[in-house]
Amino acid sequence: MTVLLGIDIGTSSVKSLLMNAAGNVLGFSQLEYEISIPSAGYAEQDPELWWELVCRTTALALSQAGIGADSIAGVGLSGQMHGLVALDHNDEVIRPAIIWCDQRSNEQKQELEEMFSREELGRLIQNPVAAGFQLLSLMWLKRHEPHNYREIAHVMLPKDYIRFRLTGQIGADTTDASGTSAYNVADKALAGELLDRAGIDPALFPQAREPWEIGGEVSSKAASEIVLKQGTPVVFGGADQAMQAIGNGILAPGTVSCTIGTGGQLFAPIDAPVYDPLLRAHTYVHAAPGKWYLLGASMSAGLSLKWLAGRILGRTDYEQLDIKASQVAAGSEGLLFLPYLAGDRTPHMDAHAKGMFFGLGLNHGYEHMVRSVLEGVAYSMLDSLEIFRTLGVRMDKIIISGGGAKSQLWKQILADVMDCDVYTSTMKEQACLGAAITAGVGIGIYATIEQAIADIVCIQEAPIRPQAGNREVYARQYEIYKQLYVRNKTLFPMMGL
Repeated sequence: MTVLLGIDIGTSSVKSLLMNAAGNVLGFSQLEYEISIPSAGYAEQDPELWWELVCRTTALALSQAGIGADSIAGVGLSGQMHGLVALDHNDEVIRPAIIWCDQRSNEQKQELEEMFSREELGRLIQNPVAAGFQLLSLMWLKRHEPHNYREIAHVMLPKDYIRFRLTGQIGADTTDASGTSAYNVADKALAGELLDRAGIDPALFPQAREPWEIGGEVSSKAASEIVLKQGTPVVFGGADQAMQAIGNGILAPGTVSCTIGTGGQLFAPIDAPVYDPLLRAHTYVHAAPGKWYLLGASMSAGLSLKWLAGRILGRTDYEQLDIKASQVAAGSEGLLFLPYLAGDRTPHMDAHAKGMFFGLGLNHGYEHMVRSVLEGVAYSMLDSLEIFRTLGVRMDKIIISGGGAKSQLWKQILADVMDCDVYTSTMKEQACLGAAITAGVGIGIYATIEQAIADIVCIQEAPIRPQAGNREVYARQYEIYKQLYVRNKTLFPMMGL
């Protein structure tokens, strides 16, 4: 039996999934961890912890499947985007990884926006720049930790560090590289002119290869630490958004992915690298030849619900919270939530943006707050959808995935707010699945990504349809929601990061 291993390095957990060539899941394990916040606005994680949990989840998945490492024919990787892992000349990690939701490099964002016009950024990288992206974190490091910066020999993204630990090889892939702010997405090459003017040595960045190409084999050193056989092929893998799209079967224009995880993302495949001239959304390389995608991102989607449930309400019973929130009418009786707990990405690109409840009254209880959080995240997704529409992107079907897809109420709210049928993939752990599929293409089990998707991926046929009675309520509240940012924009920076 041929078995493929897909590993996902997420923001809140490591996941390992084993599947056979038909796409049947044989074993799965997930272990969680926290984001380290050493100062306000900072977000870091320990790459050694990622590796430790990759070793543990792989062993647990193999045990669950009842098979040995000899059965694994190939390994694929998926990972959280944008982060900075810095290695010295001895290939040792210099400092904790600065991850995507870190806001400390907002000053570097402002510098680059003064250095380059929107038109130049469109020409050089086809994207806005944002705090927490690898290049900006590297610029921050150069200014604020020069002793660490001088030690850097290689920079890499989170899942690339795991591939390095597996194979001993330094590398990157095109999908993840396109989210660093150092990469020309249209040309699929480093943005040399931008790096030169920003004062960053391009030699620090590894060459980017395709996700399905083999990036190395499990080394003898790795085989002594992880339950994998020496010589097992490991492909380059890809960014978690590209991998979840593969796992959801989203490759051609017309099908849009809405992911509600720690962050929230709206993902639309495109056949050419179209980008938003106002730089409110992102354009990245997809995990198949000749494909790109548009991405709108919310910093705090599931994170907003986790914050309210855990930090404010002291609860973890999400199903019960869902039931109580479902008893509240659409619009939460006039309560609105702005989901900017960690700043905003799309459409405002504002690290200073803050979360807020607006419209609180004596009639509101915790159930109204829960529902308004779900609605606020949905409005944030609608912000991205509206941008995609202005760019003429085809959107026939929306597929919901991530932890938010477990909530029937949240899916109904998304359908109502976006005024569109929404579907759910029948596949589980789509990012791991996409990584495993990519490994299968790399070792020749599948001829192409397209063929693998056709053979494996299934979508729930019965959609959740918008409820007509809610359309007017949400349309009215969405207009107020948009004004909340506009009218408070100048106040947010006064509160600091």
